[in-house]
Amino acid sequence: MSAPFDALSELRIGDIQTFLAVRRWGAITAAARALHVTPSQVSKAVARLEAQIGAALLSRGARGVSVSAAGQRLVPHLEEVVKRIEILRASESRSELTVAAPSFLSSLLLPVIAAARPEQRVRGIDLPPALVRAYAAENFFDVAMTIGPERFSDAWVSSPIGEIRKGLFTTPAVGARLGRAPVSPERVREIPMIAPIYNHNGQFMIADDGCPIGAERRLGHEVQTVALALDLAARTGQLVFGPAIAARAHVASGALVEVRVAGWDVRQMAHVACNGERLLARTQAVIVEAVRGELQRLAAT
Repeated sequence: MSAPFDALSELRIGDIQTFLAVRRWGAITAAARALHVTPSQVSKAVARLEAQIGAALLSRGARGVSVSAAGQRLVPHLEEVVKRIEILRASESRSELTVAAPSFLSSLLLPVIAAARPEQRVRGIDLPPALVRAYAAENFFDVAMTIGPERFSDAWVSSPIGEIRKGLFTTPAVGARLGRAPVSPERVREIPMIAPIYNHNGQFMIADDGCPIGAERRLGHEVQTVALALDLAARTGQLVFGPAIAARAHVASGALVEVRVAGWDVRQMAHVACNGERLLARTQAVIVEAVRGELQRLAAT
């Protein structure tokens, strides 16, 4: 009979290690000596594990104990559980936590992750969403933040953290020239738009920023970060399509204004994904809670 889910959720790694010690040493007393505990503690740990798994792991007889047939079948799985936990614990003890994300998410959320994990040194890597997803399978980083479609392998645990609204930004003078809002998409096509690019294997490629105009835009400058695109727009009068949350400071200072375009309402879900083979669940939960809370705070201000 299989154990209920709530019982399995209470499995203790120490109980599994105790059972494996009994199997290794062939006796409860020998396992107790090896683990520096009492035989009673060993017996209770094995009994607790048997109750949680729903199977008898030891056969008890006049000559002592031996591993049952069910226990023998489960041994490889339990050894794998212990091995994975040991790998996770070793990973958790590392001093570095590498986070990959688009530049605007890094600038907003990397300090929050660093504050939530003060025992680790945080390393930030700026990557466009497409490369974040592509490199996730290579284990180059521990945490990934991105927007748009969720495409991570099974090794990654991805959680939505909030919706990101995108808009069109330019100088107040250009905004006035475009006319009363909402502006028609045809009017927008007349003005150069700064394009996001990324370097992939030595080649510069234009990234998909989700702009409804797409390839029909009139190309302007090309840069790798949203922050630089906004600075350029403030000086050159070109257009930038990007996350409204990234343009907050430029809009607040009056350097840029948002241009409402007829029919445009682009919103994408942001995700944080943690490498489940390198970070324990409690660490993942701390990171997700921290970045989700920060996005909620920013959306409310």
